[in-house]
Amino acid sequence: MSILNQLKKDQVFTSSEMEVVNYILAHPRTAVKATIRELAELTYSSPSTIGRICKKVGAEGFTELKIKLATELDRVAAGAHTVDVTIPVGPADKIEDFPRIFFNLHYQALSDAYHTIDIKVVKRVADVLYWAESSYILGFQQSQILAMDFLCKTAKLGLPFFNPSMNGFNNNLYKRKNCKKTAALIISQYADSSRVNQWVDELKETKSEICLITANSKSLNINRVHHVILVENGEAESAKIGNFASRTAMSYALDIIYMILFMKDYEENVNNMQKRADKKGSNG
Repeated sequence: MSILNQLKKDQVFTSSEMEVVNYILAHPRTAVKATIRELAELTYSSPSTIGRICKKVGAEGFTELKIKLATELDRVAAGAHTVDVTIPVGPADKIEDFPRIFFNLHYQALSDAYHTIDIKVVKRVADVLYWAESSYILGFQQSQILAMDFLCKTAKLGLPFFNPSMNGFNNNLYKRKNCKKTAALIISQYADSSRVNQWVDELKETKSEICLITANSKSLNINRVHHVILVENGEAESAKIGNFASRTAMSYALDIIYMILFMKDYEENVNNMQKRADKKGSNG
């Protein structure tokens, strides 16, 4: 979600916090250049008050808040205005406006994901998948498309990744024979459906190492899995036109995982790709 939009949610902040928030909204460039102590002096507040504001808008600290704010200000300066990702178009918008609107929407989704994703966790997830003897890649409905796309890419790497829908298991998860180390990657925007709950239950029974990509920091499943990649995108759970921002944010995270996996055997993967290209060329 847009950091400016989050700061405008006055019902979230106390009266003392609102003094700081109003200053940031009125003087965003000054806030970006200030230290936490300088901003506290300018707003007659304290660093602890600013720290609480940061947490309420999903930033780990003032530095992260400034990075998010600076990125959004640059986006606005470039003409990429903030878009409501739940309902990106209005009755007054013309078809000719759609290319600009959706460019801004996807730019915004990528920017939000970039500033919220934890690369250390992403690397850990890639390591888990790489070293497992067998890994399930799971998604439901819209997320199933992302799971299939990820499987198509990683098939080039020869890794033991599977999806029960592709293999005819009707979404039931079983521990594969002779596999001592199994893992799973669940892709889910909200991670609170009965299907996701069922997957987590079954994977825990098979003692699999469970990884989750989600945008829902309040999902109960976050505390039931081993590794969580959070991607911010600001979509509402209901009354949305489509999964535009979430698709972009999830794809972004999955592409990073794919490239980390690719780099683990870089020379071998490049050579194999070249061999396949040469073989295709000779057959053509």
